[in-house]
Amino acid sequence: MTYTLVLLVSRKPTLSIAAFKHHYETIHIPVLKSIVGPDFPLSHTRHYIERDEKTANVFIGSLDDFQFDAFAVLTFGNQAHWERFLAKVKQPHNAIKLAEDDDRFLDYSKMRAVFAGDTKATGRDGVDMGWRFVAAI
Repeated sequence: MTYTLVLLVSRKPTLSIAAFKHHYETIHIPVLKSIVGPDFPLSHTRHYIERDEKTANVFIGSLDDFQFDAFAVLTFGNQAHWERFLAKVKQPHNAIKLAEDDDRFLDYSKMRAVFAGDTKATGRDGVDMGWRFVAAI
């Protein structure tokens, strides 16, 4: 069974949405991959909140409910995979490297993270997909 972490992340107030996305995609992810190597998650999917510079495109709820700019879903093969990833991230030289990068684009005070429990996915044909949908596209 996969082990999944969901992160809610917010950009520094001084960054535009475009600069935030650019940094996350072209700097942060490569830094993270270089640190953890083969223990990178099976997938690290980033979903950016649709918004102009300030206002989220809210369907249900209020603007106050969406004070983050993206959510990331990190899917690991199992809890042991997560623990190997975390051990590498926490090594002192790696932790410093990541913290320095985080400081460039994240408002860490607003970050939230939670582990997802059992995950189900249904494909358009009505078949339960599980994790395999990531590789099926």
